[in-house]
Parts: sequence; C-alpha cells; structure tokens
Amino acid sequence: MNQNLYVALICLSFTVVFCNESPIFSHDMNNFVISENTSVGTIIYTLQGYDPENSSLHFGIEGTDHLTVDRNTGEVKLIKPFDREVNDSLRFIVTLEDEVEGVDNNVVKLPVSIIIDDINDNAPIFIHAPYEISVNEDTQIGTTIFRNIKVEDIDLIGDPLEVTCASLEISDVCQKFKIVVLNSNESYFEGSIVLNEILNYNEKQLHQLKLIAFDGKFKSSTICDIRVLDVQNLPPVFQSSLTAIVQEDAAIGTRVITLQAKDGDRGIPRNIVYDLITNPFDYFQLDRYSGELRTAKPLDREKLVATNGVLSLKVKAREVTNRDMDDDELTSAIAEVSITIRDVNDEAPKFDKSEYYVIIPENLPEGSPLPNLNMIVTDTDIGNSSAYSLRLAEDVSGAFVVEPTKAMGSTAVIIRLTNNSLDFENPNQRKFILLVVAEETETAEHLSSTSTLTIEVTDTNDNPPKFENPTYTAVINESSLPGTIVTTITATDRDSDVYGEKSIVYELISDGFEKFNVGKKTGIITVASCNSPGIAPCLDYETKTTYFLTYKATDKEGYGQSASVPLKIMVIDNNDNAPFFKVKNYITVIEEGATKFEPSFFVKAEDADKTSTISYSIKTDEVEELFDINPNTGEILILSHNGIFRNNSDLVSFVVKASDGTFSSETVVNVKILDVNNNEPEFALKNYFVKLPEDTKLGTEILKVSAVDKDSERNAELTYRIEKGAFNDFNISSINGSITVASKLDYDKRNVYNITIIATDGGTPMLTGTTKVNVHILNTNDKDPFFEPVFQRAEIAKDAEIGTKFYKMLAFDLDTNDTKALNFAFSEPITAVDKHGKDASEAGNNAFKKFFDIEPDTGEVFVANTLQRDVASVITLRVIVTDVSANYPQRGKGTLLVSILDVNDIPPEFSLPWTKEKPYYIKQLQEEVPIGTILTTFTATDSDSDIHHYAIEPDSEYFAVNETTGTVITKKRIDFEEIQSINFTLVAYDMGEPQLSSSANVIVNIINLNDMNPVFEKTEYEGSVKENSPVGTSVLKVTATDSDLEDFGKIRYHFKKDYVDNFVIEEYTGIIKVANSATLDREKISEVLLNVEASDTAPSDEKRSAIVPVKIKIEDVNDNPPVFIQHQYSANIVETISYSPPTPIVQLHAEDKDDKSRLRYTIVNGNDEEAFHLDFNTGILYPKRSLLGILKQFKLTVEVTDGRFTDKAVIDVNVLDVNQNKPLFQEPSSSNASVLIPENAKVNYMVMKVFAEDKDPGENGRVTYHFKVGNNVVQSTDEFHIDENTGELRTLVSLDRERKSTYQLILIARDHGTQTTYETFQFLTIILKDVDDNKPMFVRASDGSFDYEFIVKENNVANYLIGKIVAEDPDEGENAKIYYYIIKGNDNNMFSLDRRDGSIRVLDVLDRERNNSYEFYVKATNNANYNSAANEIIAKGDPTIAHIRIIVEDENDNAPYFTKDVYYAGVNADSNIGTTVAELTAIDLDKDANGEIYYVIQASNLYKSGSNESSGSVSPNPFSINSQGKVTTAVLISAYNQDRFEIHVKAVENAPPNREVTVFVNVWVYQIEQLVRVILSRPLHEVKSKVHKIVNELANVTGNVFVVDEVSHHIDTVGQVQRDWCDVYMHMIDNNTKSIVTTSDVLQIMDNKYDDLKNEYADFAIENILPAYTENTEQPFEPALAALVALTIVLIVGCASVLILCCCFRHWIVLEPLDLKCDMLIKKPIIDDLSTTENPLWIEQKLKLYEEQELTMQVFCEPEANRLPVNTTLDRRGSDETSVVDNTYATIQQAGRRNSINTMLSMGPGDYATLGGSVLPLDKTSSHSQQIIEAALGFQGCTFQVPEVPADTTELLRVRSELRMNKDGQPEFVSELI
Repeated sequence: MNQNLYVALICLSFTVVFCNESPIFSHDMNNFVISENTSVGTIIYTLQGYDPENSSLHFGIEGTDHLTVDRNTGEVKLIKPFDREVNDSLRFIVTLEDEVEGVDNNVVKLPVSIIIDDINDNAPIFIHAPYEISVNEDTQIGTTIFRNIKVEDIDLIGDPLEVTCASLEISDVCQKFKIVVLNSNESYFEGSIVLNEILNYNEKQLHQLKLIAFDGKFKSSTICDIRVLDVQNLPPVFQSSLTAIVQEDAAIGTRVITLQAKDGDRGIPRNIVYDLITNPFDYFQLDRYSGELRTAKPLDREKLVATNGVLSLKVKAREVTNRDMDDDELTSAIAEVSITIRDVNDEAPKFDKSEYYVIIPENLPEGSPLPNLNMIVTDTDIGNSSAYSLRLAEDVSGAFVVEPTKAMGSTAVIIRLTNNSLDFENPNQRKFILLVVAEETETAEHLSSTSTLTIEVTDTNDNPPKFENPTYTAVINESSLPGTIVTTITATDRDSDVYGEKSIVYELISDGFEKFNVGKKTGIITVASCNSPGIAPCLDYETKTTYFLTYKATDKEGYGQSASVPLKIMVIDNNDNAPFFKVKNYITVIEEGATKFEPSFFVKAEDADKTSTISYSIKTDEVEELFDINPNTGEILILSHNGIFRNNSDLVSFVVKASDGTFSSETVVNVKILDVNNNEPEFALKNYFVKLPEDTKLGTEILKVSAVDKDSERNAELTYRIEKGAFNDFNISSINGSITVASKLDYDKRNVYNITIIATDGGTPMLTGTTKVNVHILNTNDKDPFFEPVFQRAEIAKDAEIGTKFYKMLAFDLDTNDTKALNFAFSEPITAVDKHGKDASEAGNNAFKKFFDIEPDTGEVFVANTLQRDVASVITLRVIVTDVSANYPQRGKGTLLVSILDVNDIPPEFSLPWTKEKPYYIKQLQEEVPIGTILTTFTATDSDSDIHHYAIEPDSEYFAVNETTGTVITKKRIDFEEIQSINFTLVAYDMGEPQLSSSANVIVNIINLNDMNPVFEKTEYEGSVKENSPVGTSVLKVTATDSDLEDFGKIRYHFKKDYVDNFVIEEYTGIIKVANSATLDREKISEVLLNVEASDTAPSDEKRSAIVPVKIKIEDVNDNPPVFIQHQYSANIVETISYSPPTPIVQLHAEDKDDKSRLRYTIVNGNDEEAFHLDFNTGILYPKRSLLGILKQFKLTVEVTDGRFTDKAVIDVNVLDVNQNKPLFQEPSSSNASVLIPENAKVNYMVMKVFAEDKDPGENGRVTYHFKVGNNVVQSTDEFHIDENTGELRTLVSLDRERKSTYQLILIARDHGTQTTYETFQFLTIILKDVDDNKPMFVRASDGSFDYEFIVKENNVANYLIGKIVAEDPDEGENAKIYYYIIKGNDNNMFSLDRRDGSIRVLDVLDRERNNSYEFYVKATNNANYNSAANEIIAKGDPTIAHIRIIVEDENDNAPYFTKDVYYAGVNADSNIGTTVAELTAIDLDKDANGEIYYVIQASNLYKSGSNESSGSVSPNPFSINSQGKVTTAVLISAYNQDRFEIHVKAVENAPPNREVTVFVNVWVYQIEQLVRVILSRPLHEVKSKVHKIVNELANVTGNVFVVDEVSHHIDTVGQVQRDWCDVYMHMIDNNTKSIVTTSDVLQIMDNKYDDLKNEYADFAIENILPAYTENTEQPFEPALAALVALTIVLIVGCASVLILCCCFRHWIVLEPLDLKCDMLIKKPIIDDLSTTENPLWIEQKLKLYEEQELTMQVFCEPEANRLPVNTTLDRRGSDETSVVDNTYATIQQAGRRNSINTMLSMGPGDYATLGGSVLPLDKTSSHSQQIIEAALGFQGCTFQVPEVPADTTELLRVRSELRMNKDGQPEFVSELI
C-alpha cells in the first residue's frame, strides 16, 4: 500500500510540472483614461501579467488601429491620434500569451475599454447669428430687449462659456447694454441683452455690439445691431436760481428760495410739482406746488460737513400728465439747490485736547518749537466770528511764546522757546505748567477756552568741564627721571551723572605732548619714559626751553564736551655748552668821517645754554685806538669823535672774542671805509640872462651852462636838468648843459621865462647845485588880425536914410594896438533873402549888394542906397580886415548879418462874407457831434505882413481855434436841450511891429436831433390778477418819459411778442387790462411775463424806444381735487419695530393743483387690531402698537381730502422676522490666531480656509467673508485676497520676509440678515518663514565715493589691524552667515582679510612716499567655498562688492632736498632793495606740516672781482630770503659791482626732528651792458619751460656757465611787443676766473662754436643773439632837415635803381673766379630784417628754404686745394703760422667801417671783416661799385673769412670776367643779384 501511494504521488507531481496553465493580466488597461490630445508615438500604458509557470509572456492588441504594443515589454504606443468628438471611448482586445516548451502556448484575450478624455480644442459657435434688435427709446433700464443669445461648444471640458461685449463705436456702447447669463456650462450658453442706460433716439439711432464667446481658450464673435425707435418727450427745465442764502438763526418757516421749473415741451406745457429728494438734517420743507423752500427747524451751520456753510439739496420737478403725475426721467428733472447758511457766532474756539504733555532737552535751541505737541485749535464759526487770539496765561518764566498769536478757523498751534535760558541744573527750571488761552477777538461775546500744557525739561551735556584757573604753569628740570610728577590739574563739571565730573577724561595735546604722561582720570602729569634724560630727544633745555601745551578735559568719558587751558611747562637749564659765532667772517662798510655805524653793527655769538652770559672783547691790538666793543651786546663802536678816515687802506680787519667765562670762540671782522660825497656842484654864475626873438627856430642853442664838483669819480659826474620855469618850451642836455628851443615861442602868450637849472652829482646821497636863467622874448609882427566875434549881427529900419551909420565892425591884432594899422572892406559873395525866406538873387535884382558900405579906416557900416525890404530883408556881408603895417599880407575874415526891419501899418482882414461893415459869420452845427469836430476854418490875410496867430477872445466854453490854421473845433459836448445858439469872437493877429489885429463875431445855431431814448420809471413791473377775471379788468400801469423836445419827446406804448391775446395795453396811458378771461387758468399758467415797448413819435428811421419786462402773477382759486402721486404703496417692516416713540413706516404724498389747499390724510379700511396710525397732516404712517404675534400682512385703504374733493390709495405692509444671531468663527478658532507660510510662496498660494457659523436660517444665516482695512470693508489687501463666499485666503503677490516678516489681518464674517446685519471680527497673524533669498550687501556711500576708507600711518608694524568691513544679510540663522573675499586689487598681497569677521590687516610696512593709497574690492557672499575668478567683472553698483581704499597717513621720515645741487644767479648793480635775485626750491616728500620748510641764509661770502678767495661773510647780510625760497636784495648793492657772492642757504623742516639741507647760490653783480639777448621765435610760456635746457646746452658746448637774468616778450625794432616771440637776457661766467664775460667775447665764442650749436639753434628756434643794450645818442630832430634828407634818399634810390638794372642786364652771366664755390644764400626780404649790429649766427637758419638756389657773390669761400697758389700766405698779427682758410663767419657791421680794400686784404686767415662800402672792381675795366650792389640789396655786410690773397690782386679779381660754359658750349646766365 505504501508503495502504491508513492507511485501515485510521483504521477501527480509529474502532472503539476507539465500541465500548462493560462497566464493572468495584472494590469490590463481596462477603463484606462487618456487625453484626446496625446501625441502620436507616446507610450501611454504598460500591460503587465504573470504566468504560474513563470514562463515568458508576449502581449498583443486586436481590434484597433490607434494603438500598438511591444509584445515583450507590454508598452502600449499611440500610433493614430484620438478625437473625442468622434469617439469618446475605444474598445479593443488585449492578449497575453505564455511560452512553454513542449506544450501549446496559452493565449488569453481580454476585451477592454479605454475612456478618451476630452480637452478644450474647439471654439464656441453662435447659433442663429448675427442678431438684429429694435427697442423703443423710452424702454426702462433693466428691460430685457433680446433673449436669444445662444452659443454651443462641442467640447465637454473647459471653462463655462462666457459671452462678453466689445464696442465697435467711439463711445463705450457696452456700458449702455448688459449681457445677462440665463444658462451657461462648458458646452452651452444662453443669455439675454438687458438695457443698462437710457436710450436717446436724438443722440443715436443704431448701436452695434460685438459679442465675443470664450471657453477659456478659444474665442468666436458675432455682431448685434440694436435699432432705437423714437418716442417724443422732454423733461422739465429749471429756470429760477438754484442758490440762496439764509441766516443760521433764521426762524422756522423763513422763506429761503422759490423754485421755478417749466415743461421742456413748450407747445402744451404741463403743470409742475416739486419734491425734496434729499434734505440733510431735515432743515427745510418744500411747497410742492409753489416751489417755496422754507426752514423747517432751527439751523446749525457747524454740523455741516462743508466748511463754507453750503448745504446741497436735491429737488425733483415732475410733470403732471394724463396718468396723473409721472415720475420718470422723461417727465421729471432733478436739480441741486445750494443753500449757504450764514454763520452767527455760537461756537467758542476749542482745543483738540484739554491737556498736553511734552518733554524737551535743556539745550533746545532758541526759537525751536516744542516737539510732539500736536496742538490744534478750531472755531467752527466763519468770518470774523472764527477769529481768535492765542496767549499763554500763566508763563511766569517768560521762556515760551505761542504761535500764531492770532488765527481764524482751525490752526495748528506751536509753542516756541524764546530764549535759551533753560538750565536743568536749576531745580526751578525742570518743569513748567502753562495755561494756553484761545479767545475770540472780533465778537462782542469774546468766547474762549483753555488747555493745560506741562513741559518737562531733561538734562543734556550742556556744561563743559571747568578749570579753576585760566592758565597753568609748571617747572621741571631737564634731567628729571621718567615718572617724575610735574603737576596735577583737575576740572569740575556742573552736569549730572554720565555728563559730570566722574566722566571727565584728561589729555595733553600740542607739539611736545609726548614728553609727558597724564592720568586720564587723576589729572596727574608726569615725565614720560625716555632712555637719556637731559639729552634730546628727552627733555633738553638746549633743544626746547618751554613747552606750550594744551591741557584738555572731556566729559562723557572722552566723548562729550571739552574744555582746554594752556599749560606752560618750563625746563630748567644746566650749563654745558660753549658759545659760538654763527658767522666766521663779518664784513661791513662805513663812510669816511663817520663816528658810528649806521645802522649799528653787532657781532653775535650764541650759547646753547640759555642761562649763560656772553662777553665780547677785541683781541687785535692794532685797532685799539680805532674801535671798541660793547662787552654785553657785541656792538662795534668807533672811538674817535672825529670819525674814522681812510689812510693807507680802505679795509680794516680785527679779531673779536666771545666768552661765557669757561668757554670762548673767535670771529674776524672786516670794515671797509667808503669815500663820502661831501661837495655840492657849483655853477659859474648864479644868474644867466638871454634875449631871444619869438621866431627863433626849434633846436637853436640859446645858452650853455656848466658846473663843477670838487669830488672825484662818480661823485663828480654831473647831470643837468630843468627844475621849473621852462614850460616845456626849452630843453637842456643832461650831459653838457646846452639849452635849446623845444617848441614855438609866442611873445603874446609868454614873453619872460625864469628857468631854474639844477646840476646833480652821482654820489650817494646825490648833491645838487642851482642857477637861474632869465630869458626875455622879443616881439615880432607875425599874427593876422581877426574879428571878434567872427559872425556879427546888425538891424536897421527899412526907412533909414542914406548915410546912416548903424554898426561898427570889431577887429583886433595882437601885434599892434594902433587902430590905423587896420583896413576894412566888403568882399564877395554878398547874399540876401527876402521877407519870405527865399534867395533874393533868384528874382534877378541884385540891388541889395549896393545897400550898404563900410568905412575902410574905422569899420563903420552905413546905408549907401535906398533900402528896399521887398527886394531883400536879410543881407549877409563878407568883411575883410587887413594889417597894413605888416611886412607881408596879414588878413582876417568876418561876416555881418544885417536885418532890414519892417514898419507895420495895415491890420489883417478876414475872408468874405466878413467885411469891416459886417464883421460876423453865421454857422450851423448839429447837436451831439463828437468833441474835436471841425466847425470851419477861418482865414485872414495881411498885405504888409503875415498872420502871427488866431485866438478866441474871451475863451469859448464850447469851441477852440488852432492858432496857426484858424480851424475852429468843438471842445465840449453840445446838447440842443441845453443850448440852441452859441456866440464867440475870433481875433487874427499879424506879425508886424507894432502888432495889429482884427476880430469876427461867430454865431453858431444848434440843430436838434432825436438823441434820447424813452426811459421807464421802473426797471421791472409786477402785478397780479385772479384767474378767470372778466375782460377789461385793470392789472397795472407802466409809465415812461423822453428828454427830447418837441415831437421827439412824445411816448406811445405797445406789447412785444407773447401773450398779447390775453392782455391789452392802452397806447398813450400805458394801462394794462385783461383781454381774454378764458385763458387765465393758474393751474396752467401761474405767471405771465410781458414785454412793454415805449417809443417816441419820430420818423421811423429816427425813432427810439425802450422795453421793460412786466410780470403778472395769476392768483389761485380752489377748483381742483387732490390726487395721490401714487395709488399703491408697499412697506416691509420688522416685527420688533418701535412704536413708542413710533418709527415712521411710509409717507404718503398727494398733490392739489390749487395753490392754498390744506390736505388731510385718514385710514378708511384695513387697519385691523388698530395696528397703525396715520398722521392726518404729514401723511406719515406709524406703528400704533407692538406687532409681535399678530398678522404679517396688512392692506390699508387711505383717503386724502382738501375739504371739497377726495382721493384714495392702498398701502401693503409686510411684517418681517428679525435677524438674532451673529456669525461665530470656527477657523481660525483663536481670537489671535497665527499661521506660518514660506516667504517664497507663489502668487495665489492658499494660506487657509476661513469658516464661520451663523445659526439664523436663510439669508439671516448666510455668511460672507471680508477684510477690515481702516474704516473700509474690502475683499483684498495689497498682499492677500479672501473669497467672499468660500473663505479661501490666498496671496496676491510674491512675499518677502526681509521686507516684511509678519502681516496682521482683521477678518470679518458678515451675515445677510434682513433689516439688521451682524459682523464678527477675528485677528489673524501671518508669519513668513525665512528662506535663503537674499545676498549679503554692503552699505553704499551716499556720495558715490569709496564704500570703505581707512587711514593708517606709514611705518606701521607688520600684521597691523586697519579696520573691519561689515555687510548685512536680512536673512536669518544659517542663511545670514557672511564670508568675505578679496576679488580684485591687493596685487602685491600687501593686505590680508579675515573671511569671517571682515578684519583687514596690513602684512608689510607701509611707505606713504612710495604709495599713498591702496584700493581693492571685497566680495561678501553666503558661500563658504567661494572661488573668485581671476578676471571677474565687477558690476557697477553691485551691493555685494565693496570698494576699499586704504589711505597711508604721513610721518615725518624724509629729509628735505633742493631741486638743484647749485644755483647760479645775477643781480643788476643798480637794483633797488627787494629785487628778486633767485628763486630756490627745496622739497620734502612728507605731507602737510611734515613737509613744510623754511629757509635761512647762513652766510653771504663775498668774492671780489677777479678773486677766487672769499673775503668772508658780509654783515649786515645784503640778501634776504622769504618762506617761499625767494632770495631778494636787502641793501643797495652798487658797492659790490662785478663782485660775486656765494650764499649758503639752509632749508629746514618745520616739524621735528627739524632736518635740514644746505645749498650754495652763486650771485654775480653785473651791469646791464654785460648781458646778451637771445631772440627765440617761440611764445613765452614755452621758452620758460625749456630755458634750463637752453642754458645747459650752451654751457656744455662752450664750457662756461650761463646765467639767465630775465625772460620776456620780444620787442621788435619799432618798439612793438611780439607775443609769439620772446627774449632771454643772460650773461656768461668764465669757468676759470668766475667773472662775467663781456658781450663781444660772448658773441665771438658763440661764433666759434656755431657748428656745434646750429642744431640747438634750430631745436630751440633761436633767431638771433646780440648785445642786450646799446647806447644810442639822442640827436635833436629837425623836421625841415628830415624832409630834405628823405627827398634826397628818394632821388638817390631812383638813380641807383636805374643803374642797377643796367648792371644786371650787362652782367647777366655766370662768373666763377678761381673755381671757388659759394653756397651762401641771400634773400632780400630776410636780409632787410637783419640789424647791422647783430651776430649772424642765425643766417643759415633763415635761409634754409633757399638752399637749392645758387647765386654768385664776391664772398671768399674755401678754395679747392689744387687751385690755391703755394705761396699765398699772409701774416696774422705778427704770427708765422700759415693755414688754409676755413669757411667761418664775420660780423656784419654798419656801412662805412673798414671800407678800405687794403684793410680787408691785410687781414689774416680767420680774421673777421665787414662788407661795407669797399669798392671791389668786377673786372679790369669795370668801375661798378660793390657798394651799389649792396645798396640795391639793402644789404650792408656778410659773414666771411678773408682768404690768403695773391700779391697781384688784380689777377685775382680779373678772372671774374670769365664765362662759365655749359656742356653745349653756351654761357650759363645767372643773375648776380636777387
């Protein structure tokens, strides 16, 4: 049995292994959802399965062409796109096949379905579009005008469809129509168009809307046309004024304004009723029929919001139509009425607080307002009632004032501190209590109010420390040890606590403070630590005897106020030094005969031991009788009372000894005795006398004076000058005393001269001698006679007889007083004019020339012939006077103007119709003509004269006349009603003598005009009449008047325009009566406005009229029933409405067309349970009892009556439940909840969902959510938004914790209860969690400079801490860690930077002089492993990068040095004191005070001319030096002419350790004749910058020293300044003798070195070198001689020119004597510029441009060696040397010098010759002169060296005639001249 079981098990096992089971899907894709927009090729799913045998599986898909599957992996791929709108699902079969060896594969097929998910890929479509709509223009707002907007979208997803409006017009039509959604989802939209604004057919008949459908992604659109249909109506129009004024205290019922409105439809106007729409404070009531607005209760202007007192009411005017009274925009109009309530004084000025409290520091500046006071005073009255004053009532301190003192309305009040006497240290001034009073100033009541101000004063550091004494002095021995107490000084301080005495810190400042220490708190001053007491740099009396220090005390631990006192510490001396002389050799001068030195002469020795006494003595015995010395002062004295005199020598030397008792030193004193100028010049005569004719010629010598001087040499050199008396008419030669005539003499101006002549010697001081020269001028007859005046006038009557003498000509002759010497006569031209001003000769009658004659001896003019004034009235006579006594003709000319006077005997006559018998005119003139109107022009004539003027006599009130033309004009308004006729007298005056006149009486008749308008007695008439009055009822009377006379003043009346059928007016009385009683209905027309015209009876073209308005009021009678304005009323009230006092529910309004009807209101039905009460006067419905628990709806019937007629209406009243519960917050639940969100939360991040619960049902329990911001309830803040319905709180913007870390929100939950709503507040804090979103940043410098700037002293120790830099990172924690790296700069690794704390250290010793500043850039980052790139770009303004600057501060570690090793200078011997000699420059590389230098002259050693041995230092020093290094003369140095000084100048530091350096300045004393002038064609500034180079080059070439004395602008030969050139004045020093080289030697040296210097001449643009000054002898100038010379020169030049031309043509050939080659180039314009005294070093430079030209001249040039004779040698100054000539130069001199050919030929090689006037024949037969050639050139010389000449000079010159032939055998022709 067991065996069988075993076999069975084996069989069973075999079955399990080899039986193939089906595979199973684990993921089969059934119900898989895929989007329809999935891209082709996308793997959308992976099929998965397993096989129980774990065999391989294969996947497959059947039944679809959209998908394929990888049979091995099961990845399903999309191969054809989906479209959900075609198929929304896909059904197919997936297969799973296993693979087992040996058996069939199992294939599992599984039907599956996948869902195709929709996407929004189709645009919405409008159905039945486009749309067309028609609508009436009176369609009400809110009316649906179109309901068939339909849109479909075949997509199932997307946003719900929206339809919006877009305007196709300029105006926004989408505001006029609104699209209302009826039904909307993702695939369907149904909507309507609702009218949103009133339509107006007149404005627009067609509106076009563009409708846009949007599904969230796609849009489509269509057009909707809306046509407006016309309805005819217009609203009422207000006509009356809409503004009024009422007093604030007006009584109740006061009429304020009457409103008037009319129907806009004027054809059949409707009646208007009025309603008050708004009535603030219920101040007013409006009569709805009359429009009268009256006060309903007391007014209070101060309650108004508007400060101007204006209250605005809205009033509605409504038309009464067939439908009773309509109330729409087409039948009603609303207007705003402005009522100004005039203020009355009923309010006092009030403070905004009753008490104020401020705290001020005691040092509050005077005039400062009290801080944080915020006091405001307001008086709500206006005008003067709001004016008030402000004052302080209880300010006993007087320290405060109130501003302003007067104000109006509301003002901010300032309390200002008036003086700075507040002192916290005074207990009485620590608190002030003030009473501020505001009191009215412009009212009788003087209302006022007060407020209390408490001022507390706090302490400040306002008291500096105070020392007991103003100065302190201490004494310390120079050898005191460190720590020795010098003194103790302390200070007090009145301030308290941290500002008081306990906070004082002491310190020493000023130079030398380092020698002492001070206890910062104790004030004990001790000697500082030092290694060598008594020796510098320790305390050393010899170095510094006294320390003037500043002792400073500073409170607030050294950071507060300071006080300083001077502290003087005196060092006690120990004697340990010998005396010494600063000057080893003294030199002084004294005049012979002097008994003392002037100024006093001292020798000076110094001893470093200040307490030592020095005594002086003379050691040399030879001078004991001449000199003595003051032992105490060192003054050298002269012993002899007779003075000291020159004997054998003018120099005395002796030794002086200085001793302090222990030590001594010596110096040498040299005294030079000078000759004295003690003799005055004496003239040979004291007075000279000269007689001189006045016609003496200019330049004539009249006298030579001479004087003698017994002195010698310069003291005896005399100069002459005229002191006074010559009046510039005489000159004197300063050299020989010759007096000459300087200007034309005139006996008549001055005939005697007393001239003072002075002779002056050349001594010092100069002495003078005086003489007198008396010059008498002899008269000669040399002046012409003359008339005085030249132009003379005379008059004579026309009837004068022949022979009448009427004038005598006045003539004078200065040479004679004899009247017989003068002869008078008339001469042509004689001219005349007639009485009309015309030329008399034009008429052809010249008889006037014979009218007059003149006596030749006396000059008397007389009548020669009968005078004819008609021929000539004014005659001009030319008169000649002759001096008959003169040797030659002397004449004078004059003019006599003779006027022939008329004799007047005929008066003027007016023109016709005026006659002597009828002397009058009659004229007419209209009234009211303009002023200035011409009446007429009156004319008068005079037969023997002209009319002078016209006049009205006496003056007329109405007329004026033009004096010249006789034209009469009006000067005043003329009115016929005032005057009808005007008379005046016109007078005409002639121009004769005596003056005659005639008069004319003028009568002017005035013509009447209709010029006045009728005038009504009133500007407006008002009347009244009852409606329905009978015809003929009199209403009122109008009256007008007219000021015109006659018919123009009669009046007629008639109506204008409207209502003429209703009334009639009587034509002549003006009475208005009723004409039609049927139309007088007050309900239709309450008032009639008529225009009455009054006109005069003038013709129609002249008629005048006036119009006046007449207002007729139609009075009412009761003939109309009352009518409710609406017959159906409804009201919703809460059941808890108050009935005691009762709350108004609704107010009924009824209208009665009658004017004075009294309406009464009653409830007639429906008032169940007596729940309501109706006020019978006002029509207001009130609750009468509690409404709780009774009916919820009432229908009340009400009635209105006017006592005769009635009307009824219905009121529906609904009683509503009450909202009883407030919302309660559930989330957040805490009253101060907070929520944490990340600061980088994105926009629209949901912070939380707010939720609140309200237990009320319905709308009372519906809750919405909001924010509270200020007083406003909003849905959004700047950062957050809350959904009103869901409570979702989301962010609106990106948040930044570093900008703001928390937000405080006030949440509101609000229910929607009826009548009453409730709100609940909840505070919510939103906290932002930090993220690392900020970079560290440096604080940028505000001025844009370096971000960090550190200052460190040079010579620092290595690794010295300079400072720290700090960046800020607004992040927190780890995010805020900052690391620092140097990214640029620090090239030499001079500095190190701590990357964590930003500490900067210097790694090496700094040297300011090598580099005074360093710059580098530091990067601040949060990256601890930051690695800066080598070429990192630094962006401008990058806040993470700081620009660091290290400034190295100076220490005095450099000695001064001079810019030159030695200085050379010169000074003119005639210079004045203070003349600049040299300017030295020493430089100290240190900065500021450490680099300041002062200069000291140690010695001025004198070297006499020609000596290289010093004569010692001169005293007193002839030179001085200032702080800028300028050396100037201190005395007159003429005594040292040609001498040399070696000045030792020391430059010393100002700052310790006072290092010094010395330089030598060599100064030569010269005369200006020793200077040479170098002319450069460069501007001054350029030459000054290069002058040192010029001097160095000249010195290098010549081997001598050149000293520049002056550089100035160039002065050309005519004395003009040439600013583009300049002159350098210098002198040369011989390097061997150290003496000044003469100018001639300088020029010769320069000539010799020309080849070496020519490049320098070109480089420096040197144009010329010549002597600086040449003496010119002034020759007297004779004009006549000059003219003669000029004429002669012109003639000679002309002749010479002809000869030269002949010579040129004759010698137009090339001559080449001895085959000599000459490259000399001469250009005439250049040569013309050359001065004949100049050295021609520059010629080569000037002629460079012409080097390619050739011309032959007789200039000796270097011959060819093979052409020179062997024996052609000449002796040179007795020398036997023979040499071949060199092409060197000679000096061009003036013509005439060395002009002999013998002289020239006698010169040896190398000698200089001058081309002058020498005659060198050109050939054997020629007689032409070389001088002629030179003259033609304008050339007076050339530079050459004389060659050796053969004995036969004629042979030498003969070859000049040879021709030079060219290669063709023809002669070469070249002009010998240019």
